[in-house]
Amino acid sequence: MHGRVKVRTTAEQAEAKRKEREKKLQLYTAALEKIFDKRSNSVFDEKGLSLCAEVLLLNPDFYTLWNFRKEILVAFKETRSTKDLQCLFEEELSFIESCLRVNPKSYGSWDHRIFVQQNIPHPNWTRELALCNKFLEYDERNFHCWDYRRFVVKNSNSVTLQDEFDFTTTKICNNFSNYSSWHYRSKLLPLLLPDPRQPAGTKEEAILEEFEIVQSAMFTDPDDQSAWFYHRWLLGRGK
Repeated sequence: MHGRVKVRTTAEQAEAKRKEREKKLQLYTAALEKIFDKRSNSVFDEKGLSLCAEVLLLNPDFYTLWNFRKEILVAFKETRSTKDLQCLFEEELSFIESCLRVNPKSYGSWDHRIFVQQNIPHPNWTRELALCNKFLEYDERNFHCWDYRRFVVKNSNSVTLQDEFDFTTTKICNNFSNYSSWHYRSKLLPLLLPDPRQPAGTKEEAILEEFEIVQSAMFTDPDDQSAWFYHRWLLGRGK
């Protein structure tokens, strides 16, 4: 009737979605063809970055494109000033974060972030630690983020081992079933309170305190394996 908005039928909606998917696939395929053509001809330019971005924002796990992106950035390092490179890599960090919002467990995205930090003239480790905190709030078991966090801490002068140990305590108290926190804790403890004479390479009094914590976790959820693995490590049988 006149004056009424036409409501699409289920069939019309399905057809519209099909056409939209088909259009996206065509754009995706066309972008890939251009990308592979550039790479095969060693053309490293801004357009290559732009094309890679289009695809990676749809599929952050396309590792080959991250590698091409690295090649482009390495080529730019040969011709650009330090100031320009700083801006370029800052933009790259923002782009990676956008990809991580699509898939927080994208190995390619986290690995590329390490590459950027290794090449940016002036890395901001405080910001990177804050980013890790944010993504571990989303998913405290994101082991790619935990790996990246260890990389950040290793390169930062502002984060102490005690800070990180306290961080694992907080995460474990929030969720005893956080295997990544227990694992990180097992790496930190021998560095904080070393004693090579003990099975776990850590001072006995510290081990006793850890037993209290892990036993609380085991009693809370006896079926969860995370605490049991840590308990095994404390006894000197874990690696």
